[in-house]
Amino acid sequence: MKETTKLHHYRKINGYAAFIKGDGIDIGCGDDCLSPSMFPGILSVLPYDQLTGGDANTCADIGGNQFDFVYSSHCLEHMHDPGVAIRNWIRICKSSGHVVVCVPHELFYEKCRWPSMFNGDHKTSWTLEWKSDLPKSIHTPDFLRNLKDDGLCEVVRCETILQDFSFRHFNADQTLGQSICQIEFVLKKN
Repeated sequence: MKETTKLHHYRKINGYAAFIKGDGIDIGCGDDCLSPSMFPGILSVLPYDQLTGGDANTCADIGGNQFDFVYSSHCLEHMHDPGVAIRNWIRICKSSGHVVVCVPHELFYEKCRWPSMFNGDHKTSWTLEWKSDLPKSIHTPDFLRNLKDDGLCEVVRCETILQDFSFRHFNADQTLGQSICQIEFVLKKN
């Protein structure tokens, strides 16, 4: 699906170079890892996922305050406890560093159905514009408010991104092509 590659141009023209710079980690990257060729401010990126022996739920093998940025594309919805996972991702980020996360949108990807029609490994679904009554739904503003209220971070941006999405083919998994239908948020660690 290559969401990182598909959204590179969008992120480039929307100022993500300010967040994705220095030494970073790409959690759950598989074969679509961020690279210095994408953003000139990147010095290095550690690919980190279960294929390389990493546990994104805990990042137990990584000390605190290690990375200038933490990036994760379509991984948080696979975590057993997204609240614990994101706190660990913030933990490994340096103070004033950024955590950039994207998750599939419950309406546009999951089609407001649970369990997921398109990915049986999804443990949660995510909304931004409203609260859902699906059993494993997470309302992104509430999720982020808890992190902010705990003094961990500030929310820099949070948005729904629809790119090359066709409402005529609403019920299809359009992400198999060039479409993007996700929620993306950027946090700045306190």
